[in-house]
Amino acid sequence: MKILVTGAAGYIGGTFCYEALKRGFSVLGIDNFSNSSCETIEKIKKKFSKNFYFIEKNLLDDDLHKINNIQEVDVVFHFAALKSVPDSENSPKKYFENNVDGTKNLLNLMKYASIDKLVFSSSAAVYGDQDNQPINEQAKLKPKSVYANTKKITEEILEDAAHKNSFKVISLRYFNPIGSHKDKVISERINNSSGNIMSMILRAAIGLEKKINVFGQDYSTKDGTAERDYIHINDIIEGHFLAYKKIDKFNCYENFNLGTGSSVSVIELLNTFNKVNNKEIDYKISPRREGDLTICYADASKANKMLGWRAEYSLEKMCKDAWEAVKK
Repeated sequence: MKILVTGAAGYIGGTFCYEALKRGFSVLGIDNFSNSSCETIEKIKKKFSKNFYFIEKNLLDDDLHKINNIQEVDVVFHFAALKSVPDSENSPKKYFENNVDGTKNLLNLMKYASIDKLVFSSSAAVYGDQDNQPINEQAKLKPKSVYANTKKITEEILEDAAHKNSFKVISLRYFNPIGSHKDKVISERINNSSGNIMSMILRAAIGLEKKINVFGQDYSTKDGTAERDYIHINDIIEGHFLAYKKIDKFNCYENFNLGTGSSVSVIELLNTFNKVNNKEIDYKISPRREGDLTICYADASKANKMLGWRAEYSLEKMCKDAWEAVKK
C-alpha cells in the first residue's frame, strides 16, 4: 500500500511517516522545509531505506503532476501547513497561499492521478471561542485567527471537492498535540517561532531560555491562564490510521474531533512537566496574543463511536515523552 504524505518533515507528519513505515506502508513524502527540517527526513531514511521515498516539493509548484509513481498512491494524508497563530496575524497572505492555495493544487494532483481518498490535518482552532464546552463537531465554526480561518476554508474546499468528485475525505480536528513517538526518534521542534507552549517549555528545559512566556493571566479560567485539551501525538497518529481504515464507510466527507476531553491550563501543564521531569522551569506573564482562545477542549464522542478511537495517554506521559525525545 503506497500513501502520499504532505508535510512529511514536520512534527506530526514526520511522526506519522515513521509509524506508517513501521506498519508496513510504502510512503511517498513531500515537504518544502518551510516549517520543518531535513533532519527528520534523514532520520526516517536511515531507519527505513527501502519503502520511504521523499521529494522536496512545494504544493504551490506547477509541476506536482510530474512526481514519479504518483498514480500508485492509494490515499493522501495532508499535513502540510503553516501553523503559527501569531505569525499568521502578521503574514495573512502567506498563510492563505500556503494553506489554502496549496490544498487546491493538491486536489488537482489527486484528480490527475485518480486518487480519491484524503485524510486532512485540521485543527480545533476552527471553533474559536465557544460558550459550550466541551466542543462537539456541530458547533458553529468561529475562527479567531488567520491560521484558524485557513483551516476552516480548507475544510470547506475539501468538502465541496469530495461531493463534486466523489472523493472520500475525513478532516481530523486536532486539539493540542504534544509528546513524542515511543521510539523517541522525532521530537517537537524547539528552534522555531510557532508559539507552541511545549516548544517553549522544552527550550527552557535545555537552557535556551531562562523562563517561558505565559501569554495572559486574566482569562476567565481556574488560574487565569488559557486552558487547552492536550493530547499525546501517538493518539493523534492512531486517529489517522483508524480514519483511513473506516474512510470507505462514510459518504464523501466527515470531520472528527481528536482530543482527551480534559481542559488543562498553561500553568497546570508547566507544573506537570516540572514534576514528572524533575525540573524547575519558571515563567513570566506577558500580554495576551491576538488570536488566542480562552478555553477549548473536546467532545470526542463522535470519533469514539464512529472510528473506534479513544485517547489513551495521560498528561504526565505526554510531558515525560516530550522531554525524553529532546533529551535523547
